Amino acid sequence: MAARETKSTERRKFLNTALKGIAVAPLGFILPVTDVLAAKGVPSNDGISSEIAKLPENDRQAKALSYKEDATMVDTAQFNRKENQFCSNCQLFSGSPGDIWGPCAIFSYRAHPSIKKPFEVSANGWCKSWGPRAA
Repeated sequence: MAARETKSTERRKFLNTALKGIAVAPLGFILPVTDVLAAKGVPSNDGISSEIAKLPENDRQAKALSYKEDATMVDTAQFNRKENQFCSNCQLFSGSPGDIWGPCAIFSYRAHPSIKKPFEVSANGWCKSWGPRAA
């Protein structure tokens, strides 16, 4: 009798889990489409902006690395910045050529709290972690 109750309980658990999976499966098709549309800049109806998440200069990590959106504002005497050093030609910058803003390996793992997108840095910016891009 105990074996029969165990099989019945296991069958109920299986059916319960399977039915939940079937009910949730359509969401797997809906959610990725909204992410693709947001990446293309198509406005969504969920109230979340499709803007990029610009890294603020007053961010704690940005301050620690002396990040500036405009590299010409960096004190070259204090930080030994050369004239041709910008985020756009840094090995950590992964934006496409010509992009005004792009992802940086240092900051891209963090997301803007309100729009939930990874922070991006200015292509014309600079920080102490600048390193030449490999040829």
